[in-house]
Amino acid sequence: MELAKFEPIDTIMLPRELYQDGFVVIDNRGDSMEKLIMDGASVVIDTTSCEIVSGCIYALSIPWEGCILRECHSEPHGVLLRPYNRNYPVTTVGWEEFDPNMVIGRVFCSVINIFR
Repeated sequence: MELAKFEPIDTIMLPRELYQDGFVVIDNRGDSMEKLIMDGASVVIDTTSCEIVSGCIYALSIPWEGCILRECHSEPHGVLLRPYNRNYPVTTVGWEEFDPNMVIGRVFCSVINIFR
């Protein structure tokens, strides 16, 4: 019996119904959101959804950390940034240093190519 031969795929094809203008796809690097969003996964981000809703996952551009994915919670003293992986610390961006432009958008979905 011969095993199926696979060809590498460099792109992910998403049905057009899943995204419209304002959606971008990025490749996740790192394990801070594992087992929810794996290292190497392609992540679809809705850049039109930038208002923090507690408990949702957002892509953020934090000056001292770079671009990150975190579960966000709006709290009285600021925005709590919670990684899914418990090996990483929970951080807070105080309201005095929070800039709404830090929010790139809400994570819509992620896809991992297990054949890479």
